[in-house]
Amino acid sequence: MTETQQAPAGGTDQDGTPLGTVTWWEIPVADLDVSSTFLTAVFGWTFMPFGEGYLGILNGGGPETLVGGIFKAEPEQVAAAGIQVYINVRDMEDTLAKASAAGGTVRTPRTEVGGDMGWWAEIVDPGGRRIGLCTGSAAA
Repeated sequence: MTETQQAPAGGTDQDGTPLGTVTWWEIPVADLDVSSTFLTAVFGWTFMPFGEGYLGILNGGGPETLVGGIFKAEPEQVAAAGIQVYINVRDMEDTLAKASAAGGTVRTPRTEVGGDMGWWAEIVDPGGRRIGLCTGSAAA
């Protein structure tokens, strides 16, 4: 690690989830039914409705194993977007401020996930890559 690099945030949030780690991911798809059928056949995943145009991925058969999702996207977005990851952070507002100060932009401010599942936001790094953030911590 160079002097300009920082170690991951470390620690855990109030639920024991490690901070600074990928805790959620999403795959843009053109057709939810076709994609969920394919992913079930290949990986054995099961799905649950999770809002309009979105299916949560259950890796193990229960709500406690909700690990990511697939969402309905336009064909050009499917080809260009890739998989979206979400990094767990303790203080969403502090992380958004750090991203802006480091030359990034806030694409989506703190937004409630719903169902008592915390909040998410999205930043864009100086190179244009979107990075999701998630937290179980309420705004300070």
